[in-house]
Amino acid sequence: MKIKRHIMVHNSLPDGANALTINSGTVFHTHHQPPVVKYLDEEFVPEYVAHAYVNKRDWRKLTAEELTCLTPDETRNDHNTIYLGEIPNELKACFKELELDESADRKEVYVRFQSNPELTQKATQLLHEFLVPYANDKKFNFHCIGINFPNIELVACNTTMLPEGYKQADKKCLGIHNDGTQLMTIETAHEFGNRISINLGKDSRYFLFVNLPLKVARKMLEEKLSTDEFIQVNISNIPEYFFKHFPDYPVIRVEQKPYQYYIAATDNCFHDGSTLGGKHLDVCIVYFGNFQY
Repeated sequence: MKIKRHIMVHNSLPDGANALTINSGTVFHTHHQPPVVKYLDEEFVPEYVAHAYVNKRDWRKLTAEELTCLTPDETRNDHNTIYLGEIPNELKACFKELELDESADRKEVYVRFQSNPELTQKATQLLHEFLVPYANDKKFNFHCIGINFPNIELVACNTTMLPEGYKQADKKCLGIHNDGTQLMTIETAHEFGNRISINLGKDSRYFLFVNLPLKVARKMLEEKLSTDEFIQVNISNIPEYFFKHFPDYPVIRVEQKPYQYYIAATDNCFHDGSTLGGKHLDVCIVYFGNFQY
């Protein structure tokens, strides 16, 4: 199945189109055996929630036609375009001096921030100055420092129900999903802004996405399902319905090398992150806003 022209990609990465790969779609999670994760004192095979779908593994470079389909135009905004780039050298040097990429676990990441208050304040100010021109004259805010183990094919999971002191093996991965299901509907998901996620780790990480807004995915399902089945589709279950009925719609993967970022409206598209192939702790910083350029 060919990708449709909907969500576009504004690519300012040094590797250009070579940072992108594409596959032939998705499969139900039981069709794939996840790779074993071995890190620190843990060794486990990640598990998924019952309804999860995952990417196929037949990655390849994009064709000229596919790249043209993703090329942004003057209509680009904060929800119909994914922006890819690299942070400024001064900010990069500041994060390098903090040596977050040398951290072995979550606690050590925070210790490095806390033990270097002046450098942490400088990084915060430089990051603010970097983001202001892209913020659409709207407020933006720090969301989190994301921490993941290496070599996890799809990292997103819900840890809110897990007990204190849980192990990584206790997590249930979501599979390719959309965020923010509590406060919005399929029709309003595009109104909730986007996020910037910057790789502060030692290894490459990956951002996977389907270039369809949720409203388009819903329209495709309307043409495929019976009326009785279609009325069951909502913001929480639309990934399960979509990947069940359109398993051949491609997933696009972006390689994020250290100090590179993506900006994406993750409430408005199917997506996930990946640390597959990594050997070190995955560290990223995330801000919410309405970023575009």
